[in-house]
Amino acid sequence: AQENRYVSDESGSPHPGKWSNARSPLLIPIMEAVSFADPAREIGLIKSHQVGGSELIVNLCGSVIEDHPCSVLVVLASHDDASAFERTKLQPTIDASPSLKHRVREQRSRSEKGSTSAFKRFRGGFLRLVSAQTAKGLKGSSIRVLAGDEITEWPMDVDGQGDPLTIAEKRTTAYSEVGYKRVYVSTPGTAGSCRMTAKWMASDQRRFYVPCPHCGAYQYLTWDQMNWRSDTAPHGAYMVCKANGCVIEEHERHKLIATEDPDTGELDLHFKVIKTYTDDDPDNPAPAQVILPEHIDRWEARPSNGREPFFHMWQAYSDFVYWDDTVAAYLAANDNGDLQDFVRQVLGEAFEEAGDAPDYEKLVENLEDFPLGTVPPQGLSLTGFADVQGNRLEWGVYAWGRGLEGWLVDKGIIEGDPEEDDVWSKLAAVTERQYFGITGRPFDIEAFGVDAGYCSNQVYRFVRGHERRFAMDGRAGWYKPLLGTPTTQDVTHRGKKLRGGVQLWPSGTFPLKSFVYSGLRKWMAGPDKETGAFKPGTLHFGQGVDEAYFQQLTAEYIKEVERSRGIVDRQWHKLGNRPNEALDIAVGCRALTNWLGLDYLTPERWDDLAAERGPDHQAMTADQAEMARLWGPAPGRRKQAGTADAANRTPKSLSEALGRLNQR
Repeated sequence: AQENRYVSDESGSPHPGKWSNARSPLLIPIMEAVSFADPAREIGLIKSHQVGGSELIVNLCGSVIEDHPCSVLVVLASHDDASAFERTKLQPTIDASPSLKHRVREQRSRSEKGSTSAFKRFRGGFLRLVSAQTAKGLKGSSIRVLAGDEITEWPMDVDGQGDPLTIAEKRTTAYSEVGYKRVYVSTPGTAGSCRMTAKWMASDQRRFYVPCPHCGAYQYLTWDQMNWRSDTAPHGAYMVCKANGCVIEEHERHKLIATEDPDTGELDLHFKVIKTYTDDDPDNPAPAQVILPEHIDRWEARPSNGREPFFHMWQAYSDFVYWDDTVAAYLAANDNGDLQDFVRQVLGEAFEEAGDAPDYEKLVENLEDFPLGTVPPQGLSLTGFADVQGNRLEWGVYAWGRGLEGWLVDKGIIEGDPEEDDVWSKLAAVTERQYFGITGRPFDIEAFGVDAGYCSNQVYRFVRGHERRFAMDGRAGWYKPLLGTPTTQDVTHRGKKLRGGVQLWPSGTFPLKSFVYSGLRKWMAGPDKETGAFKPGTLHFGQGVDEAYFQQLTAEYIKEVERSRGIVDRQWHKLGNRPNEALDIAVGCRALTNWLGLDYLTPERWDDLAAERGPDHQAMTADQAEMARLWGPAPGRRKQAGTADAANRTPKSLSEALGRLNQR
């Protein structure tokens, strides 16, 4: 790569031109393991984003084409990913690198001897680009080199024929004697259902130990070493040495990784690659996070004991991302109350989903003293959802505020056969309701969804022609989008089929249920002792919610289902025959915040929305201000105040304050 690769201007790289290992020094030992000079057969990089993982696959492809012609299969998570990889990474590299361009046959649409976008021909071999979404592309002739990108995002089953990873790996078995190469580059997924994490645990778990520029102690970097100066956050980020507490500033990062001789261009690598796996051999203990310089050579020579080489790299090591940006990503994720993407995409670690059902009896004890039917002062937007059952419709409305803090505003049941029009007329009236805040400001339900899994045609008829009504279909899986791309559905009305009459919106129920359970736990934890504020993503419940409702809200748990290859798939399952309508309603309401764009609001945009829709605190009456203060912690956590004068004392509850306001 250093000698012959060129980075194209069309690739979008900030450093086009001759490839330089100095820009990604940590890739050097990984490329050495991937090369045919190394006997390793399965190599992996478990990583965060922005560390050059896709470039590793590009360099592997170039090395095969130029020095070791053979059959290559590159598998990506989707058809779009495969097309983007070929268009922005692989083909621009072939076009820009003379040593590759004259070897790969030109693309000719009408010639079977030429290359195509998905099939590159060269003397002595070929390279195919396929998606993990179809079994057909994964089958066929034997291959010697398999490169899998983002294997965490591959489906567990493809076309009913099994795990796509298993299908692809079987194609390399013909080369067992001469040596195949399987190379995997991926961010981790959800703990317990992540292929990449399972492979990492079975590997020799190589980490990059870097020397502290002040005391020289070697250590691999972790998030708990990251600090920032609070008066300038997110600016002023720095790392703290695990050995002696030395402060490592951003500008000293090059001292951790490598330095380049300005005259010769030679790299002086400062880091060491250490195998950190654990086994049952007392004579082969795992190294600590910190290794003193006088011991580093011994640990560097630690054997793999038959384990394949897998490397871990996260954003703190990357030359392409400032530490300030990493801190900013954390602060943004913390404000939104959702750290999953930060853990996976920035730290390069599997996210641990907490799937135990909260105790519904304790939830009842935590009820806040606000009535149904009123929007809280912090509420800025309303969404609703209805669940369809055989003899009724159950519905709910949630208010959403800054950081997707949520409040159950209203709920109800419409008795009747969903096949009859009467229940739908009553639901239509629900969708048109207006709710009021403490200052009298009206709120409309901005988006209302209906589960289309039962009585689908009736649901389609209900939402058809109404821009704020949505037919929705829950989809299992941890990596489904909260609200995906809709598909067009036909509607039958009065015996006539109306083609393309309505859109059906898929929603990823697995992450949404985790959000609900996380919101309940944050509610149980209570507000911050200093600020009195709840954490972002907290879900609140007040008067009119009973034990039966909380039983429905906590009716599922995460069950571990064993699969092949050491993977334990974590899936949501119902607790016995307990109904789960309240959970489905909360999930549906939360999914629609994605359609409204609330998931992507910056703090500044939340400020704008609060100024536009929130209460004017300066214009509040005394009772209204007191209601705003009362809305939040449960009565047992409040400080009661007032005088004996019933007409002038501070109201003891929000309902009392509302009653007084109504009398006025």
